[in-house]
Amino acid sequence: MNENTPVLPRRSAVAGTVAVCGLAAGCARYGGPTAPPPPDAGDGGGGGETGTGSAQAPSGEVLGAAADIPVGGGKVFKDQEIVVVQPVEGEFKGFSAVCTHQGCLVNAVADGTINCDCHGSKFAVADGAVTAGPAPEPLGEQQVSVTPDGQIVLGEAPPAETTEAPAQEETTEAPPPGLASTGDIPVGGGKIFADEEVVITQPTAGEFRAFSAVCTHQGCMVTKITGGTINCECHGSKFAVADGGVTAGPASKPLPERTVRVTGDQISLT
Repeated sequence: MNENTPVLPRRSAVAGTVAVCGLAAGCARYGGPTAPPPPDAGDGGGGGETGTGSAQAPSGEVLGAAADIPVGGGKVFKDQEIVVVQPVEGEFKGFSAVCTHQGCLVNAVADGTINCDCHGSKFAVADGAVTAGPAPEPLGEQQVSVTPDGQIVLGEAPPAETTEAPAQEETTEAPPPGLASTGDIPVGGGKIFADEEVVITQPTAGEFRAFSAVCTHQGCMVTKITGGTINCECHGSKFAVADGGVTAGPASKPLPERTVRVTGDQISLT
């Protein structure tokens, strides 16, 4: 030490040292990182999982089957940090699974309450309200829905897929005309349609029948309908208008019958 350096009294030196240390501590507190607070051991703190506080899982995410949620109880979905309950049959509710005390994840639903084992907080399954502390606030409610196929999803359930057939376009077109009009066929007689190789008869009023117009003798076309018979002029064979049966040879077999349909006043082949 230099002889000219003044000597401080011991008390002043100690006070200066304390002041310097206090200044250094202040710099660490306000200029450096803050040390994390010590864990709260006074609450009997447990070792439960802690919520991440991340954003809610995307709406529409499937959590599980509604059948897995017991009436009066619920189920904790840890990955999504949500608990789904069924207070009464058919009523499903969702709450945050993060305890409002110190952020632990609730871990069980039993005896009508959602339970956090960290410090013993309990919440009602009906509305998430605190039923036992130290939690100060109820669990935050989150929307859940049930899909038509019985799945619990976050948010609104997507609309059910429809399998309805597209509506058929209405048409105003008139139906195509038939082979003949009912007024064209005389009662007790008939009419031959050579292009279609068919003969239509009306044995009695309102009764319409059809037969092949090809004679069963040698394949000639019948040509006339008179006197209650269908006549082939090739060799003189005759057939009854009522059933196509042979009434005069040489044909040995009746005319084959054809099926007709009457719609309104139109006659058509089927």
